[in-house]
Amino acid sequence: MKTVYLYTDGSCLSNPGPGGWCAILVYGDYEKMISGGESETTNNRMELTAILEGLKALKEPCEVVLTSDSKYALDSLENG
Repeated sequence: MKTVYLYTDGSCLSNPGPGGWCAILVYGDYEKMISGGESETTNNRMELTAILEGLKALKEPCEVVLTSDSKYALDSLENG
């Protein structure tokens, strides 16, 4: 099974307020960056959106190594 590295980040200017997210997928020498934003959102929502959109970009089942600076997002995945 392929191993894909997923690097994510999300932010918000004020909470709530305008925000954005980015996800970078790396497999070998291949890199794909996706990003987006919303006019009225929260920091945590953008952090989670980055992860979700990164996972949605995968074209086949694979092992994913996730790197995020969001304790909230990582705790959500690890602890439900």
